[in-house]
Amino acid sequence: MFGKTGLVGVDVGHYYTKVVEFERKKGVISLVKVFKERTPEGVLSADGCDEVVLSEFLRSIFSEHKVKNRSVAFGINSSFVITKTLKMPLVVDEEIEQAVMWEAEQYAPVGIEEVNVSYQVLGKDENKKEMVILIAITKRGIIESYKAAFKRAKLRLEIVDVDVFSASNAFLFSQPKALEKHNLIVDLGYLSTKLVFLKKGTPTFTRYMDFNFSHILKEAEDVFNIKEEEIELVLGREQSEKKESLVNFLNEKLFVLYTQIRNSITFYNTSIMDIEEPIDSIVFTGVLGVLYENLNIERIRDILNSEITYFSPFDFATKDNIENIDEVSKGVSSLYCVASGLSLRGVGSD
Repeated sequence: MFGKTGLVGVDVGHYYTKVVEFERKKGVISLVKVFKERTPEGVLSADGCDEVVLSEFLRSIFSEHKVKNRSVAFGINSSFVITKTLKMPLVVDEEIEQAVMWEAEQYAPVGIEEVNVSYQVLGKDENKKEMVILIAITKRGIIESYKAAFKRAKLRLEIVDVDVFSASNAFLFSQPKALEKHNLIVDLGYLSTKLVFLKKGTPTFTRYMDFNFSHILKEAEDVFNIKEEEIELVLGREQSEKKESLVNFLNEKLFVLYTQIRNSITFYNTSIMDIEEPIDSIVFTGVLGVLYENLNIERIRDILNSEITYFSPFDFATKDNIENIDEVSKGVSSLYCVASGLSLRGVGSD
C-alpha cells in the first residue's frame, strides 16, 4: 500500500515530538530512525495547530535527522476525538457506512458535515444479527489544520490515527500473546492521561483524563529548587540523595492517578462490560513507562489489583544502523509507543 518505503510515525506531543521509522526487508523488520525533539511552544491548540510553525518545525527535524521517507502517519491527540464502541444491527457491507454515519450524528459535537468520521468493524455475530463498530469523530477543522501543516512541510500524510490506538498497535505487535488477554494501556503524557481497554486485542473502551505530568514537574521545581529540564537528568543518574528524594516525591504524587485509574476500571466493569472480568495486566506507557523502574510497583499492584508492566516497542526490530542507541533503551523507548504504532501501520508484509 505504501510501497517499499513504509511509513514514518510522527507523534506531536506538547513537550516532545517523537519520530519513528521501521522498514521490512525479506521478512525482517528494522528500526531505521528514532528521535525526539522539543515541540515549539504554543504550536498546538484546541483548534488544531499553527500550520506555519509546525510545518517549519517538521521540515527542520526531518532534514536534521536525514529522514528520506516522505510518507508519514500522524497520531492525533485523544482529546480531539470522540470514540465509541457500539453494538449495531448487522447490515450488509455496502450499508455499513450509512449506518455508522447515522450513529455518529448522535454523538457529534457539531453538525455531521463539520466532522470527520472513521470506523472499524470489530466483529460480527451472525446468530445475534449484530455487529460491533468502533467509531472515531473529530472536528473537520482540526484534521484540516494538521493536513495543511504536513503538506507545507512537503510530507505525504497517508494515515491519521488516534494516539491511544497507535500505542495499542505497538503493544499488540510487540506482545502478540496479549491478543488472548484482557489489558489496560495507561499513557501518561505532559498534559493528559489516556486509557484504552483491550479485550483480546479489540479496543472496548477509552478514557481521557486531565491528570498530567506537567503539574507534577512544576511542583517539583518549587520543592527541589530545580529546573524542569534538569529533572530528566537527575532521574537518569545513578542513585543519589537528590534522586531518591525526587523519586519519593513523584511516587506520592502519582497515587492520585492510580486512584483515578481504579475508578475507571470500576466504571468499565459496571457500565461497559456485560459481566465483570479481571484485567490481566495494566501496561504503563509514556512517562509511566520511563519511570517504571523507579515506581513502587508492589503498592500499585495492591491498589489496582492487577499485574503492572511496561514494554519496549523496539524489541522485535533489528537496530544495526541506529546512532542514538540511548533512545531504544527499555525505559526511554516507552515515550515512542505512539510513534512506533504509527510506523508499524506501514510495514505490511513482503
